[in-house]
Amino acid sequence: MKKFTYLIALTLLISCANESNTNSEISEDSTIESPNEVEDKNEIYVRNSSNLKSLFDHWEAKDVEASVSLLSDDFLETGTGFGEKDRNKSEWKDNMEGMMSVMTPSLKNAIYLPGIDTLNFELDGSVRYYGTWNFSVGDKNEDLKVYGTADFNDEGLITSLAHYADFGVLMMQIMPEEMMQQMMGSGE
Repeated sequence: MKKFTYLIALTLLISCANESNTNSEISEDSTIESPNEVEDKNEIYVRNSSNLKSLFDHWEAKDVEASVSLLSDDFLETGTGFGEKDRNKSEWKDNMEGMMSVMTPSLKNAIYLPGIDTLNFELDGSVRYYGTWNFSVGDKNEDLKVYGTADFNDEGLITSLAHYADFGVLMMQIMPEEMMQQMMGSGE
């Protein structure tokens, strides 16, 4: 019985020592955000998602200048289509002016979500969206489901933008044939 009592006492002692070490490891290694940090990150997300929504509102109004005002000087649009190159702010503006001169975009069913840093899984100020864009040229129009993501600087200006969808096929459906030939480089 005496051996059994010592064994129980030793087990309890080891257990308490391990629990004490585990608790100190957790408190040293974990980084707990203060409520203010979480509120700040939420406020940044709200501001940035509002700016992205404003960009889309300007697109729907075909107001390229207002759209450009929401982009940082070092803005880069990631080319996600086959063979599509990335565009800086000036190239993006030229592309938008060309696009808006021939088609009308409208966004339906948009869902905006906060982006996260992939290393620590915390809000990072980026904004993702899922939505259906409708593009029309004359009496032709088509819907296209799109996923997009945008990054922002400290002032809330968009530093990068990427859209993932099959824009090439959409253009072939709504653009006049002669325009498509011109876009594809065979101006016959």
